[in-house]
Amino acid sequence: MKLISPKLHGIIDYMLVIFLFLSPVVFSMTSETSSQVYTIAVVQMLLTIITNYSYGMFRAIPLKLHGVIELALSVGMVVAAFTVLQYDERAKGYYTGLGIFWFIIVVFSDYNKDRDGIKAPIL
Repeated sequence: MKLISPKLHGIIDYMLVIFLFLSPVVFSMTSETSSQVYTIAVVQMLLTIITNYSYGMFRAIPLKLHGVIELALSVGMVVAAFTVLQYDERAKGYYTGLGIFWFIIVVFSDYNKDRDGIKAPIL
């Protein structure tokens, strides 16, 4: 059973964008890591805005494709943490934690557009 409704997923997406934009300052990241995190924040914001669900503005891509893209991003972050960023311990921990969090959200989200107006177990 999917615990996170499309509506709650939209809220989480916008909260994630805010977190991503604040992270470089809060965690005192290097300029290179900051640039990467800001890029991920912009990508996530665009993905959220153009998705066809309650909190999407332009509704250009299907909700299921949104889920596939987020799954790829979450796995990519964990893989990047242990390959590309293997020498930057702070970035490694950040990307690993964020990737795992994102993966958990993807696994427990209901990407059925028909349930967007129906309350799932959570919201």
